[in-house]
Amino acid sequence: MIKAVIFDYGGVVKKSHILTGDLAKIFNISEEEVKKVYEKLSEARAQAGKGLITDDQLFQKFSKILGKPAPKGCVDMAKKFYLDTFVFIPEIIDLINEVRARGIKTAVLSNISVFETEAIDEKNGYDMFDDLFLSCREGLYKPDLAFYSLAIKRLGVNPEECIFIDDKEKNLPPAQSIGMKTVLFNNPTQAVKEIFDIINSEK
Repeated sequence: MIKAVIFDYGGVVKKSHILTGDLAKIFNISEEEVKKVYEKLSEARAQAGKGLITDDQLFQKFSKILGKPAPKGCVDMAKKFYLDTFVFIPEIIDLINEVRARGIKTAVLSNISVFETEAIDEKNGYDMFDDLFLSCREGLYKPDLAFYSLAIKRLGVNPEECIFIDDKEKNLPPAQSIGMKTVLFNNPTQAVKEIFDIINSEK
């Protein structure tokens, strides 16, 4: 029997946020330039995601590689862009409400920065979840197996009683390795069907 559904956030609960486009606007450069710099920041991005460095420090590292000064208040600018483009995926919100009505727990397991988390709080975007597993608060980062194990333990369920949904395929194998059911989000209709198929088959 399924007792918990655990969601990635960006690209699953809310429409995907294109950070490269925002950074291009903030630094007044092309998205191609952003992508080239971003590829060199994978370790720093993970550190920021774990809360080991601040968002501002990440922007400064970006600025250093770019060779262009970071605009004053760039984190606030990024947060504003995030808020301005914030749109829930309605089919997933309906799904969350339905599974909660069935007595199934809901949670978020997300690699996310502090400014994004603050923006989501401002939109009351976490209110429909029973627990939150956010990389910047937990110091863990997908696909680290310990992140998934933490969620299972704190929710008080067995792995096989959980469904984990993410829009990045690389984040599914750790969940599968400990026995969780998984769904790769391709589109809302497909994801909702697959989740209900699993829930109904596990009664």
